[in-house]
Amino acid sequence: MQLLAPAAAPAPPDLSLLGLVEVLLKEPRRLDDLNRDEARQVELMPRLLAIALASFALFGVALALILHFTPAAAYPHSVLPVPRASLADGSGLALVLAYCLGLVAATGLCLPSFYFFSLLAGVKMRLSQIVSQVMCSKAMTAVVLVGVLPVYVAVVLGLVVFEADAPFLEGCLYLGLALPFVAGLAGLRALYRGVSAMAETMSPERRCQRACFLRRLTVSWAACYTAVSPVLIYRLWETLAPALS
Repeated sequence: MQLLAPAAAPAPPDLSLLGLVEVLLKEPRRLDDLNRDEARQVELMPRLLAIALASFALFGVALALILHFTPAAAYPHSVLPVPRASLADGSGLALVLAYCLGLVAATGLCLPSFYFFSLLAGVKMRLSQIVSQVMCSKAMTAVVLVGVLPVYVAVVLGLVVFEADAPFLEGCLYLGLALPFVAGLAGLRALYRGVSAMAETMSPERRCQRACFLRRLTVSWAACYTAVSPVLIYRLWETLAPALS
């Protein structure tokens, strides 16, 4: 009788920046397993942060390009006056910096609350594990944002070229300003999946009892982050635009 050859061990994941993007898109649960390995966290966190920053910077550049060519009548002003963003001076750079710094700084401000919420949920997570999970969530948001960005840019620039009605174009621009938070729904799902994976260390009975609380934990942190980050982005943009223009 022919003996079966032992199954080959799975290949180690590629932890380069492009490799991590591929894992985020194709095997997100594998990244959750890597996040649970404390020896990997020091290697993963800066690369996940680099993915997020690069994606937010690309989004900021695209948004500054759109606002630069937007007619004055359609420039966002009715709901909330938006600071100037032009490619002719530094106000466009102010927009890029506001999104990059604001989204990351808001994460740092909300981390203590997430740590407190996790303790209430009974999930034993170190602060480094929480940071790693949040960076994974932010990188997932950034990847989804870059995925939808070309479609949004093509549609809005088409509206500008064909001179769409100013109120309709203004509404589309407000949607663009909120696009990172729309893409953040994918990051929220990744965060919940990662926290649930961490909760597997609890006993089955306790994990079942805490399942509802884990959902509330994730939603509570997301609500806190969503309340802080837009204010921080707007204030940074409002402050940097006059200084750089």
